[in-house]
Amino acid sequence: MRPRLPELLVLALLATAGALVFVDSDPSDPPEPPAAEQAAAPEVAPAPDPDDPHTWQTSDQVPGEIAPDLVPGQRVVLGRTKRYSYQPSPGVSVTAWDARTQRGPVHYFVTRVNWTTPGLTIDYAHGKRVRRTQTVTEMISGTPDVVAGINGDFFDISDTGAPLGVGHEHGGRLWHAIDDGWNNALSVNTNGKWHVGELPMVAWVARHPEIVVTNYNSPRVKIGGTGIYDWRFGRAAGYGWTDRQRRQVRLVQIVDGKVVRNVDRLPDDVGIKGTFLIARGDKAEDKLQALRVGTSLRVRHRLDGPIAMALTGNSLLLKKRQLLVSDDGEMHPRTAVGVDRDTKQLIFLVVDGRQDFSRGYTMWETAKMLKRLGAEDALNLDGGGSTTLAAVRRGRLRVLNSPSDGAQRAVPNGLEVTYSP
Repeated sequence: MRPRLPELLVLALLATAGALVFVDSDPSDPPEPPAAEQAAAPEVAPAPDPDDPHTWQTSDQVPGEIAPDLVPGQRVVLGRTKRYSYQPSPGVSVTAWDARTQRGPVHYFVTRVNWTTPGLTIDYAHGKRVRRTQTVTEMISGTPDVVAGINGDFFDISDTGAPLGVGHEHGGRLWHAIDDGWNNALSVNTNGKWHVGELPMVAWVARHPEIVVTNYNSPRVKIGGTGIYDWRFGRAAGYGWTDRQRRQVRLVQIVDGKVVRNVDRLPDDVGIKGTFLIARGDKAEDKLQALRVGTSLRVRHRLDGPIAMALTGNSLLLKKRQLLVSDDGEMHPRTAVGVDRDTKQLIFLVVDGRQDFSRGYTMWETAKMLKRLGAEDALNLDGGGSTTLAAVRRGRLRVLNSPSDGAQRAVPNGLEVTYSP
């Protein structure tokens, strides 16, 4: 039977505009808005500065393929297929999607975690030391009742291996932090309220307000600042802590509350006994130099507020459902997390990239997808070869996505989900 004229017109219009077609759609994963409702994509971001992590797309700093320019009407999804969906535990669902777009195919995963589920915990994942890197499956496999996990913060991939920002696990333990500059975090306070936004560290040396503490177990000390380092960091990083700067640096070692050493050189590859104070810059060095051996000294560090758990990333993607990123240029594998307070869910978005079957997402596309999935606030985590989603499936912890390096990359931290009935 030949189609009637109205049907021919409809078919012609769909072919011209690009039909919004979904195969095996899921009500919890709503369709893209019509083209008329989509905002035009902003500009392409400038090339990253290797010395400025804020400009990095990923820790590995591999240049991404530049996405073709599109007008709003071309941003609709041409087709999407749900490959599988399952629940590894109560309160957790994992869905794998294949999508066709004007820019090429995309393979992505949506993991929803309902934080109100009894017995469910979302926590900061890490190794035995801050600077120790390992795969996500190695990192979380030793955790009892683990259900799923993703990679976390950007990190000093070429030197110390330490993450750039904040890591705080349930139980009140702060592993690493920075006063400001890399503090966009996903956190939950002791009352169970989730937050995405700036989370500074507050640190000081008791009775010495002239000493400005800027870092705790960070990969490097800020110029003009002082860093606190203890056993949690791992072995001493020497002049890796100061970007190879050897002049105007100073180390004060504190053991049992007393200064036992004050020198102008930094130890490398040795265990940290007690606490190290490391100053970088002439004024910071002068303030530490005044501390005599035998002086009683106490250091303190905490996050600003009653924080139960926290993990930083680089860019805020969404705040109150408003897009906060403008880069629609480089396509990369992506890991991001969103907060949907209406459904009481965290949304882990993992997008494969740098592969023929999946081009990756731009930052703008990542934010747009999380908004469509229902997130009100969202944070971008490390991507590129670090992007990893692991979850229990068919009774075993498995890597579900396809890491772009061909195998899991060793990373310093992440987020893990556990369920104990």
